[in-house]
Amino acid sequence: MDSLADPLPQQRFNRAFFILFSLLFLVAPLYYQDNPGGEGLFLPFNNAVWIAASFLIALGLLKVSFSRVIAIPKMTAAILFFLTVTTLVGAIGTVSTPTSWLFRSLSIWGGMLLFFACAQFQITPRQRENLLYLLLGSSSIQALYCLIHLLALSSPPGWMSQSVGIPRGIFQQQNLAASYIATGLLIGLFLTTLPSYRQRHWLIKSFVLASIGLSSLIIITSGSRTGLIAAAAGIVLMLTARHRQLFKRGGRSLALLLLALVIGSGLGFQMESQTGGIQAGLAKLNQTSQSSNDPTRNDVRIMMYDSSWELFLEKPIFGYGIGQFQPVWHDKKAQYLADNPYAAILVPRLSHPHNELLYWAVEGGLVALSGILVLGLAFLKVCAGLGWQRGGAYLVLLLPITLHTQVELPFYISQLHWLIFIVLIAIVASHRVKRLAIPLSQMARATLLGLSITLPVLATIFFTHSLISNRAILDYIVHPAKDIRKLDYPSHNIYFNQQAEFMRMQTLVQYGLKQNNIELLKSYIPWAQAALKQTPDVTLFAALSFALHKIGEQQQSYAMLRRGLAIYPTTPLMLSTKATLQQMDKDAGLTIGVP
Repeated sequence: MDSLADPLPQQRFNRAFFILFSLLFLVAPLYYQDNPGGEGLFLPFNNAVWIAASFLIALGLLKVSFSRVIAIPKMTAAILFFLTVTTLVGAIGTVSTPTSWLFRSLSIWGGMLLFFACAQFQITPRQRENLLYLLLGSSSIQALYCLIHLLALSSPPGWMSQSVGIPRGIFQQQNLAASYIATGLLIGLFLTTLPSYRQRHWLIKSFVLASIGLSSLIIITSGSRTGLIAAAAGIVLMLTARHRQLFKRGGRSLALLLLALVIGSGLGFQMESQTGGIQAGLAKLNQTSQSSNDPTRNDVRIMMYDSSWELFLEKPIFGYGIGQFQPVWHDKKAQYLADNPYAAILVPRLSHPHNELLYWAVEGGLVALSGILVLGLAFLKVCAGLGWQRGGAYLVLLLPITLHTQVELPFYISQLHWLIFIVLIAIVASHRVKRLAIPLSQMARATLLGLSITLPVLATIFFTHSLISNRAILDYIVHPAKDIRKLDYPSHNIYFNQQAEFMRMQTLVQYGLKQNNIELLKSYIPWAQAALKQTPDVTLFAALSFALHKIGEQQQSYAMLRRGLAIYPTTPLMLSTKATLQQMDKDAGLTIGVP
């Protein structure tokens, strides 16, 4: 029997849930500190988001401990299968970078734990709608953030993400901002079609309409192809799915909704950002459509997708292993560029094919894809059970981020995208939940209580340490003296220690080359050779080529140079390395190597 049958304890848990939910989506994403950019925990707001999420997960555990009742969403079996497959795929294949596998798995598990935590709270249909209003508030805050960037004449204050004229929000990238805000736009549209919307206070109605207008403005000015397509398609699909509800309420509501969209879009056309706004986005779309039929394949994404698909076909069952995409793709890139000389050349190193399904296909094969497929089908089944008007609308809410995962890597750059995606699924799943009484022993209750306390404490400690480590890495980068002692702190962080070691070794090799320290160079070479197997970075190729040449291993030096040039044929660093090494041989009267 549920010990929380008394409505008062239940209300208190629900109140705490809404408070923590608000902190997660309204407050935590606003955290900013100067950073070197990149993905994951290198972006400070991701650390803050996970700290807030850990408290929400802990509250779910506490709820189960006190109530002795567990909520089981209808999708649970599919989620457990998904978790099992995505976790074990690394063990089935090869985990070349355990840290990559660990944090990817932790992110997945964290998202699923948040899903189950949300399910534990018996919320009413009205409260379910309130969650959507909070998510709309989260999106609207980011839209206001972007508006400040658009209107800024100089750099924003230090507590804000630095951007002038480009709507990037906290995400530091306009595509991420566009897909997140497009999600909010569709949530706003959905809310206007609900019967309860008519009874909402006029201030809430005004907020929804203003959010829709502001979101339209930001998406237009972002120049994001993904945002533009997701918003346009989503609006059409949402209005199609919910047209009966709109027309039932008369023409006034529909007129106000369309007016908000028109005003927002019109202002967006007038406020072109530095990216060129919608015109730049449309130009990119036109370029992509043309290149898809062009035998020269002069589009970077086409090149990435083609070569990644070839990798999948080589190992279709289990894939190459978690963390293996970088090295195997760059080897494939060299071969691809040799076979397709007119293909667009992607200069930076690539850690992701900009398509989530291809990413899992390459690293985990059909085994990994089966977990994603089962989870997707289970979600579609839940939506189908809700009818096409409500279930179809729920599917539309997931469109912007789902589309974004197929052309970029939003889940790896922004954990906020991952968590709002999970929460939207949890909101849909809350329509189909079984609650089972579970006999918990005193030991089991004590364990759950202990976990509910230790989880947020440990999460807060780790992510705070990560924020300090991130700051130390930035200080090291911007400091001209390159004092490697600044890397001591991140060296003791499991997430940042690889980056710290990379920067330390690159500094040491530069010192060794400058001082002609042969012993130091000899110690660097095996480390760099091992590092290249995991991370084919252009600076590693250059430094290793110089180090080998310096110790008298000219043949190995030029072999490494040839490999680097095959992957980065137009990169200035590789071209200058080639020229410098040849000049060094010429000055020394040696036979000049020709890569």
